[in-house]
Amino acid sequence: MKPSIAVIDIGSNSVRLMLAAAENGRVQKLSKTLCTTRLARGLDATHALAEDRMDETVRAIGAFRKKADEHGVPVIAYATSAVRDAENREAFVSRVQKETGVRMRVLSGEEEGTYAFRAVTGGEGTVFDIGGGSFQIVTKARALSFPCGCVRAKEQCDSAAPQILTETLFAWMDERTCMPQSVPAPVYGVGGTISSIGALLAGQRTYDDARLEPVTSVKLEKLLNLLCAIPEPVRMRHPLLKKRGDVILQGATILRYMMARTHTECVIPTDRDGMEGIAEAFLFGKPAGQI
Repeated sequence: MKPSIAVIDIGSNSVRLMLAAAENGRVQKLSKTLCTTRLARGLDATHALAEDRMDETVRAIGAFRKKADEHGVPVIAYATSAVRDAENREAFVSRVQKETGVRMRVLSGEEEGTYAFRAVTGGEGTVFDIGGGSFQIVTKARALSFPCGCVRAKEQCDSAAPQILTETLFAWMDERTCMPQSVPAPVYGVGGTISSIGALLAGQRTYDDARLEPVTSVKLEKLLNLLCAIPEPVRMRHPLLKKRGDVILQGATILRYMMARTHTECVIPTDRDGMEGIAEAFLFGKPAGQI
């Protein structure tokens, strides 16, 4: 199957490229490629994107643009939390277009979550989406977005003690969020944090998106305790954690928080996310907002 569209996601933790084909009114992922650039690093302290993080991100976008051009397909690019929260966002957007030819749209948190919801659900249930700079909770009725992602959480608490992680990050998120007391089931989880947790719970060493284990509160707590007991350099050598072994403790703690505050007992990980949602909006006219 030949690709018909390329989507570039400029996230707070990584830049991703999806090559996808249109099939029966849906987008079929052919491949997803990731380059970790940590664009959100230092953002909370300076309110601006750091020069070295921008440099690395621009290089990744340029490389992905070349790969898309090799296939001769249109490119849709969008940015999320780090870019939308940065004081120098306009300068970064202009630089990306000048140096790579890629025009990006900066999504609101609500748009970001809604694209994921439309890609993952049949219109019912809830989506939890954890990124590097923010997390979203999306239902049919509303989309909520809060500036609490795993990269930002790492800067708030770099401990490997489960109790300290929980106490520190739960208090930090309580100050930055207004969480619903409950959400409609089923609850789906998207983003690298949740899919990695689902893969780890399934005992994977080679990622298989068709074999992700549902995340329960009990399983998540046990996994977090296990990961906390493993030194970070060792975590980073695990095949599933090479790109996020240094922030997986914070990401897992964010998921624990989301589940605890919404009284959710089970989250179903899925590899589909906002990339498929925005591609379907472009190809089939299913917008969460105008592209």
